[in-house]
Amino acid sequence: MPSALPDLQPGKNRYNNVFFSEIALMRTSDGGMSRMAVSWDTPGEAGERGRVRGEKGSFYGKFQGIKDAKPLTINTSRPPLPPTMSPGGHGGSHGHLTNEFITAILQGRKPIVDVVSALNMTVAGIVAHTSALKDGELLKIPQYSL
Repeated sequence: MPSALPDLQPGKNRYNNVFFSEIALMRTSDGGMSRMAVSWDTPGEAGERGRVRGEKGSFYGKFQGIKDAKPLTINTSRPPLPPTMSPGGHGGSHGHLTNEFITAILQGRKPIVDVVSALNMTVAGIVAHTSALKDGELLKIPQYSL
């Protein structure tokens, strides 16, 4: 079925992706489950966002949980960027990741997001897309470490 958005036709988008939407269901090594979804063919506010849902609460911008649950505290504040640096894409993360990486090099320390953690956050989506291209074949996601 063609998309309601004319620039998002199967295989004719900027990624040459044949899918409008993809949803991955993943099993973690300790028995948990995770779902990841992407939808490029629906109108509305664009952007990548994360939601965490669990038995005792959820986090989507703020913690919402059952009465006795210990609130999840996540510091989502970001330090200011250098005056000429743009926040960039993915919710403004590009500028902050770049700034953090350069600052870590200059200070001789490990960046908050290093190569190993970046691979572990990214490869799951690549494997999920590969699975979709293989009609949902169950695939293992490699885990990276030093």
